[in-house]
Amino acid sequence: MNKPLPPNKLNQRRWRPSAQAIVFLLILISMPLLSYRFLAETRVFMIEGQSQAQEQLAQGVVTLFQGREDLLQELPYLDSQQVVFSHPLSGQVEVDGFTGEWLDFQLFANHFGGDDVKDGYSLLLGEYKERIYGLVRIQDDVTMLRQRGTKQLDLSDHLRLSLPDRNGNERRLIIAATKPGNMEVWYVRDDWATPMYRTPSSSFIIQAVMRPLVDGYLVEFALPRYFLNERQEFGLAVADVDSDDGTMRHLKTLVDSDTNIESHYNLLAMRSPEANKILASLDRANSQIIIYDKQLQVRASVGKLSTDVPELTEANGTLEKMQYWLNRALDWFVAIPAYLSTSQEASQEQELLNKALNNEFATGRWHRNPGEEVLGVAAPITDQEGGLLGVVMIKQSTAQILKLQQQAMENITLLSFTTMVAILLVLLAFSWRQAYRVQRLGREAQQIVDPSGRLRTNQLQSDVRSTDRIGALARSFSDVVERLHEHQQFIATMPRTLRHEINNPLNATMTSLENLQRHGVADDQQRYLDIAQRGLVKIGAIVEKLADAANLEEALQEDELEPLNLAYLLETYVSHQERCVNTGQVDVVFSCEEVQVAVAGVDYRIEQLLDKLLDNARDFRLPNSTIIVRLYRKGLYCYLEVENQGPHIPESMQGNLFSSMVSARQGGTGQAHFGLGLYIVRMIALYHEGEVSAHNLVNPQSVMFRVRLPVLLV
Repeated sequence: MNKPLPPNKLNQRRWRPSAQAIVFLLILISMPLLSYRFLAETRVFMIEGQSQAQEQLAQGVVTLFQGREDLLQELPYLDSQQVVFSHPLSGQVEVDGFTGEWLDFQLFANHFGGDDVKDGYSLLLGEYKERIYGLVRIQDDVTMLRQRGTKQLDLSDHLRLSLPDRNGNERRLIIAATKPGNMEVWYVRDDWATPMYRTPSSSFIIQAVMRPLVDGYLVEFALPRYFLNERQEFGLAVADVDSDDGTMRHLKTLVDSDTNIESHYNLLAMRSPEANKILASLDRANSQIIIYDKQLQVRASVGKLSTDVPELTEANGTLEKMQYWLNRALDWFVAIPAYLSTSQEASQEQELLNKALNNEFATGRWHRNPGEEVLGVAAPITDQEGGLLGVVMIKQSTAQILKLQQQAMENITLLSFTTMVAILLVLLAFSWRQAYRVQRLGREAQQIVDPSGRLRTNQLQSDVRSTDRIGALARSFSDVVERLHEHQQFIATMPRTLRHEINNPLNATMTSLENLQRHGVADDQQRYLDIAQRGLVKIGAIVEKLADAANLEEALQEDELEPLNLAYLLETYVSHQERCVNTGQVDVVFSCEEVQVAVAGVDYRIEQLLDKLLDNARDFRLPNSTIIVRLYRKGLYCYLEVENQGPHIPESMQGNLFSSMVSARQGGTGQAHFGLGLYIVRMIALYHEGEVSAHNLVNPQSVMFRVRLPVLLV
């Protein structure tokens, strides 16, 4: 059989969470997790929707260019080269150095040759029938004209043209002016200084006119279209010479970073209003549309992929580190499936293009970087008979979706954390309030019972008006207390009622026995009369003791505590004890080393307490043994002890020895005992703010009753 733990061990038991708390905690944790999963599913839904919209856009582009080979031919070859668009001229252009024909296109001029417009030149190109026209406006503070007869052609300001032919050979031309007006066009060698022929080119083939300006000069030229190859590649540069010895200040080219025009050609493209309108309508945010011809050469590119992707960088601060690891955890939770690595992007694009060349509609996805996914769609462009004209590829980034998703997840995380903290604080406050109410109800329940186990009031005050479960519990408990109090009142008044009810027939019986004895009875009947009288006397004593015990509590409430010298009181009390009937010796001995032991008490109640203790000691002591009454002081308390030699108190009675109606006597003493003596001792000790206890002693075998009382410090 397991032994019960002591109270201090009970308080040290390890706290264990309840099943309800665990379930509630799991629900709280599942809320953000479910939100994250919802975001993950939303992301998949948005990407699928984006993919379907991308496929529909590809179908629309195919529909726009289907059967329109003329539009595809108007598109330039892009690859990695810069495109200079030419404008359709409405009529025959006269190469005279004036800009009347170019007024409608002034806003479309391209500026080259320097970061600042004042240090470069502007270019306008146009087309009419089989000729290409150009208008170049050069910013130059000093214009150096070529001197006739000079063998070197690069000692003056001039224009350089590089025109690859259809066989891959390069034609190099210098346009220089000896005076305002018509300019000379020379074929030159690789050094751009030595002419290939003795005379310049015929003006019927290439025309050029120079007109001086306040801040430079203007050149208008025209050349045949057949000078360009299929890709319509050309290079144009402006040489700025500012000294008589031909020292070139710098070379202004169409490419900002290159000084050798042969290292990078530009592409000439006809600006078609219809094609431009179609391309402009295809521009989409975060997407790139690329149009290839059937040789997979880039003819048009609209838009670009977004690079605004949230990147996770190392952080130094505490909050930044928390945000960093939070983002890492969120990325892990809604990780993007690794369809392809970044290094496989080019091969994936080529695979889609190859499928499109086979008249297949191809889709795919890959990673552009670890945090961004790219959706690709390739569709063939065909003519009316189904012949392949080109391929359109649409690449769209999920960066915006990922960014919005990450922001939403961060917001949900912050909101979930704030909500959980708020809920926990509310629950903590609610639990604390409920625990406080329960503790207050428990304290009041403990206080309504005095140390003797009697109820002090007939109802509770805490939470009896509350409408919740604790209020219902308090009201139920208050009803029980009220009924117990009524029963206690009934039990308290019963001894007095019994004394009154029993004394009347008891007195009548005693009177009848006395009258019967007075009239005389036979000798053999007198013995029965004596037995009856002794029984009636015992009944009367029992009734009186019950009444005294019941009235003692009320009587104690009427007493007033007064300062008294307990040592003197006990010494006087013991000195007046009667001697033993058998030996004639004093059977009670008082021992005290203190002269003055002040306590707050009632003297006759202390004597009543001693009466009960001495009566108990006399009943259980060994014959002719002495009872010791001892008083001593220790700290803030004094101790009154009554010790007698005799049998030990049984273990079974240790817990309720000072309760009412409990007695260890087995009869035979000739007196009526109802187990009220030690109960009265406890009540008197509690009234004096003390306590009483019983102890079994050995060597010799004896029993000691100890009463602890607080001393008076005044």
